[in-house]
Amino acid sequence: MDERLRFRAKGSAKEVRQQAILELINNEKISTQGDLSERLKEKGYPVTQATVSRDIRELRLVKVAEAGGDYHYAVGKTQEKYQASHKFYSIFLASVVKIDYANNIVVITCYTGMAQAVCACIDSLEWQGVVGTVAGDDTILMVMRDEQSAMEMVKNLREIR
Repeated sequence: MDERLRFRAKGSAKEVRQQAILELINNEKISTQGDLSERLKEKGYPVTQATVSRDIRELRLVKVAEAGGDYHYAVGKTQEKYQASHKFYSIFLASVVKIDYANNIVVITCYTGMAQAVCACIDSLEWQGVVGTVAGDDTILMVMRDEQSAMEMVKNLREIR
């Protein structure tokens, strides 16, 4: 079955193709744009070198060295944060019930069992001003540097909801 059909419902052709690129470079060692183009064509994506080049730039892929001196594409830190950010918004919107603060502590109340997932997303985003987080079953305590940081964080988080 053409792999594009499996993902069609999940976004535009470009989004689907870029997701396929991310899956390929996470599962295989792709060294060149030519290799990536070939693999995409094998999966049913009609791509040109220019399209692959644009996708690599937009996805902010980087080449990393292997122990033997060969290079392959990998997801850069910026892309990882971008993906984490999208996951955060999805999980946050589906899980968070209430947000409040006291002094430099932000308290996020979630549906039962969801606090650890939300907390893991928060941690992966490495936001400025966050000293640390602790998650229970339905509550997250987010320790901020100061009360001003806590106020701003609550304001920003409430805007998401």
